[in-house]
Amino acid sequence: MKRILRWMMVFMIILWSVQSKSLTVVGTEIDMVLDENVIGVQYLYIETYRNHFEISSTGAASSTTIVSGDNVDAVHVYGSLQKEISGQWISIGSWSRKVNGTEAKITNTVTVGPGRYRYKSSVYLYRNGMLVEQDDKASNPISN
Repeated sequence: MKRILRWMMVFMIILWSVQSKSLTVVGTEIDMVLDENVIGVQYLYIETYRNHFEISSTGAASSTTIVSGDNVDAVHVYGSLQKEISGQWISIGSWSRKVNGTEAKITNTVTVGPGRYRYKSSVYLYRNGMLVEQDDKASNPISN
């Protein structure tokens, strides 16, 4: 009986260690399980991708996106200020920047009235004219 329990314990430990180190490949991103509660994204070409969004007390909504890539020759960045209307996010302003190179930054500031807002950006990285990686991010909503 002790022998069976010992083998069951070994089997359970092996099964647990195999499950906790699994990798899932989705498009050009790799989601890795770092521990039970944290998931990290590893890009293949994107080195940096950061958004910043804030609304000042005077209603100035400022947004910034910074993106840089490795082994790419063009970066396209799109930004959109969105307002929540009847439970849906509606774009109330958008802008973009296309750069021949490895990095791009866009910033914009607009005055907004009362409501809930968020900033959403999309980035596209190209090598030799071919899209090699893309991603998008939306900020947490901010009420004004």
